[in-house]
Amino acid sequence: MGNDHRHAKTVWVVLAAVAVVAAAVALTVALTTRDIATPRPSVTTTAATKRSPNTAATPKFPASYARAIDHYLDDTLTALDQQKEDQGNTQVPVQTRATPSYRIGADGTHEPAILRNVEDVQIPAGKHQLTAYCIGEGSADVDFTVGGASKHGLLQCSPDEVNQSNLIIDTDGTASERTVTITPSEHCESMIGYQILYYRQQ
Repeated sequence: MGNDHRHAKTVWVVLAAVAVVAAAVALTVALTTRDIATPRPSVTTTAATKRSPNTAATPKFPASYARAIDHYLDDTLTALDQQKEDQGNTQVPVQTRATPSYRIGADGTHEPAILRNVEDVQIPAGKHQLTAYCIGEGSADVDFTVGGASKHGLLQCSPDEVNQSNLIIDTDGTASERTVTITPSEHCESMIGYQILYYRQQ
């Protein structure tokens, strides 16, 4: 009877040990399966790195920069409007409001924003004056072409005031294309705008 009791006790101990081992194995398998089924999160990708390489962000400038340039453009129109008798002889065929000289690429680099306007129209005889404006830091190359005549200038920017570059081309009325190209330097951080004044040939 005593031997049967000891034998039964031994069986229970063995069964308990087997159960513990089985539980440990099951737990290990479960944890391993969980690691495989649920991978750890990767490094979070920011909105900037998700953006297409071809897109670029517009930089922020003080609002006063754009207002300063646009003020010059508006003053020109106001002055012409007040000179009623001269409206037919002096015109403003083109005006481009203040725009940033660069964009911010997806990788954070500055990409110069070239301003270019090509007009494929009959250009009347007279004087055509391009005035480019800028405020900020850096400089830009200014190129003005009417027909076969071209002028080149340098637009040097300052954060304290609006600077300008004037280029004048006289035409005889046979030109059929007028082009403006403003190319900011690599480190130009400015707001740029321009206008063309046309003075009819007397």
